[in-house]
Amino acid sequence: MVSDHDRRDLYDALAQRLGRGPAGTLMELLPPVGWADVARQSDLTALRGEMAELRAELKGEIGELRAELKSQLPRLYAANIASMIGVAGLVLAAAKLA
Repeated sequence: MVSDHDRRDLYDALAQRLGRGPAGTLMELLPPVGWADVARQSDLTALRGEMAELRAELKGEIGELRAELKSQLPRLYAANIASMIGVAGLVLAAAKLA
């Protein structure tokens, strides 16, 4: 891993060859490197815990939604059958008038 000392040496070498302005510009374009950019194992463990909680919560909500839909199915079947009987009656009435 590149240390701050290594980055400073690189800047000094670039400044000698390119000048301070271009060397500074090039260093700004390089990605930042430091411990703030590194995830620790404890960060990953905490994230896994949060993800597990969210997953469990989502599973619970999906289970509730399935149960609600399952309880509504008989009503939907009844409404569908009633609609089909109504349409069949309209078709028969239209056929008699024709």
